[in-house]
Amino acid sequence: MTPKEFEIALSDAEVQLSRIKHLYEQWFQGIERIEPQIPRKQFIRMLNVLRKEKPRNTALRFRFQTLVQRYTTLQTYWRRIGRQIEEGTYRRDLLRARRRRDAARAEREQERAGRSSSPIELDPNADVNMDQLIADASDRMDELLKAPEPSSKVATLDLEQPEASPPQGPAPPSGPPTARFGKPQSRRPALKRERSSPAITPSRRTPPAIATRSKGPGDARMRQIYDSYVEAKRSNNERTDKIDYETVAKSLKKMVPKLDRKHKGKRIDFTVVVKDGKVGIKPVVKK
Repeated sequence: MTPKEFEIALSDAEVQLSRIKHLYEQWFQGIERIEPQIPRKQFIRMLNVLRKEKPRNTALRFRFQTLVQRYTTLQTYWRRIGRQIEEGTYRRDLLRARRRRDAARAEREQERAGRSSSPIELDPNADVNMDQLIADASDRMDELLKAPEPSSKVATLDLEQPEASPPQGPAPPSGPPTARFGKPQSRRPALKRERSSPAITPSRRTPPAIATRSKGPGDARMRQIYDSYVEAKRSNNERTDKIDYETVAKSLKKMVPKLDRKHKGKRIDFTVVVKDGKVGIKPVVKK
C-alpha cells in the first residue's frame, strides 16, 4: 500500500470513527434502540488492515497512533456506559424513572384529593335506593286511589235512577171502575243493596306514613364517631378542612332508616375503617 493509499484509508477510518461516536451518543440518549455493533466491527476490520501496513512517513504513523488511542479511550467509555444501562444505573434511566414516579405520585394525590372532597362514603345497599323506591310506590298508590272507576260509575247511574212517578193531572171522572196496570217494579234495587255500597263509596285509606324508628347512635355517640373519623383522616394524611359535624351526622342519620328496614329489631352503629388506603365509616349491626 503506497503512502497515498494509506493516507486515504486513514482519513476514511477517522471519519468512520466519528460516525460511530455519534451513533453511540444517540444510543445513550435513547434515540437509537440498539448498540451500533456493525459499524464498529467494520471499523475494527479497517483498523487491522492499517495496522499491518508500516508507512515510513512519520506524520502518517503519528495520525495512526492517535486514531488507535482515541478508539481505545472511546471503547472504554462505551463499555462502561453499556454496563450501566444493563444494570439500570445509568443517569438517563434514573431520571426517566424519577419522572415517571413523580407523575404517578401526582396522579395519585390528585385522585385522593378528589375522593376526599366528599366527607363520607357509605355503601350498605349500593345497588338499591330504598328511599326512592318507597317514594315511587307511595305516589303510585295515591294515583291508583284517586283514579276514577268507570265500571262502578256506570253501575251507580243505573241503580240510582228514581222510579217514574205517575203523572199528576186532573182526577179522572167518576164512573165505573176501570182496570189499571201499573209499571212493573224493577228488581234492580236488590242489586243496589248488594253492590252499590262498595261501588259508590270505596274505602280510601291514606297510606300510612313510614315511621322512622330511631335505632341509630345518639348525639354523644355521633360526636365520638365524628372525632374518630377526623383523627383517622389526619393520621392517613387526608384533607379534613371540608369535613364538618353536621354533614357527617346528616349522612349517618340518613342511612339509619335503610339499615333499620334491612335489619329489623337490631341496633345500628357505625365504626371508622381504613380500606384501600382510604378512611371511611362502615355501618355495624348489633343485636
